[in-house]
Amino acid sequence: MEKEWQDVLDKFSYGIYLVTVSSPEGYNGMIASWVTQCSHEPPRIALAIRKNRLAHEQIRESGRFCINVLHREAVGMISQFKIADWKKKFDSCKYSLSPSGLPILDDCIGYLDCSLDHTIGAGDHTLFIGTVKGGGTVKADHVIPLSTADYSGVYRGSK
Repeated sequence: MEKEWQDVLDKFSYGIYLVTVSSPEGYNGMIASWVTQCSHEPPRIALAIRKNRLAHEQIRESGRFCINVLHREAVGMISQFKIADWKKKFDSCKYSLSPSGLPILDDCIGYLDCSLDHTIGAGDHTLFIGTVKGGGTVKADHVIPLSTADYSGVYRGSK
């Protein structure tokens, strides 16, 4: 039975985003697909991150995160944000800083700068709920956001 419900999850469609965070040691970025708007007033974003990820602790400690909306042509840069040495993830990327000091890729569609309001334990992940404090469009000409349909596979939380 387990395989059957996993097959259904493989059919889900998600956006693929770059979540950026900061710590005293530097900037970190991780690819995430479990991201959604969860409130209009106040504007809030929910983000699920596996508890063993470094970004998980960095968000808890800093109380902020930034969602970069990636465009379809950015699929090739995903591997840069999966390297083991997190301090080198931005070495080959051009970026600026959000008003709260978090990286925004120069080539993303747009960004949402968030402050952490709530955390909810959700099994092996934590649901971070953040209020949008700022944001904007970076590259308006990239109109097709990157999604799991453009990438090889859906993240089901087991990696």
